[in-house]
Amino acid sequence: MSERIDSTDARAQTSIDFVVGMSVFLLTVAFVVAFLPGVFEPFTDGGEGEVLASDRTATLLSEQLLAEPAKPGALNATCTAEFFSETDDGTIDACRFDADASNLESALGVGPTTAVNVTIEENGTVRSTRGVTLEAGPTPPESESVVVSRRVVLLGGEESDLYVRVW
Repeated sequence: MSERIDSTDARAQTSIDFVVGMSVFLLTVAFVVAFLPGVFEPFTDGGEGEVLASDRTATLLSEQLLAEPAKPGALNATCTAEFFSETDDGTIDACRFDADASNLESALGVGPTTAVNVTIEENGTVRSTRGVTLEAGPTPPESESVVVSRRVVLLGGEESDLYVRVW
């Protein structure tokens, strides 16, 4: 004998139940997709070291090593040319650095695993002063992430851009 089910006791899925269920499901999926990459972030290299190295190097060059002692941001043309020069003509003793751009790691205090490129540009072209092109270091790669720090400096009374690229 079968028992008859009263139609008032039986209940089917209503559209409200479906909407609530789908909303909970979609919110759960969105939460997982949004926060799952953050779980693994402490184990990946974020590049913060390159950002700090680039900014520190740009500040060091524009305010100390190449700058006039009393005028941060105003570069000494003689010392700037000597820094970027590949030959030592004896004026390095009057400048505020011990090593020049031929050994960027030593001159800037960056580690051997960090690649650095330093240029002084005006309107997108590399400047030269006293017959020396103001560019040092390897060419930045096209396929890697490169951190760039820029400082506006005065060189010979003209405004220029000092770029430090680190990767």
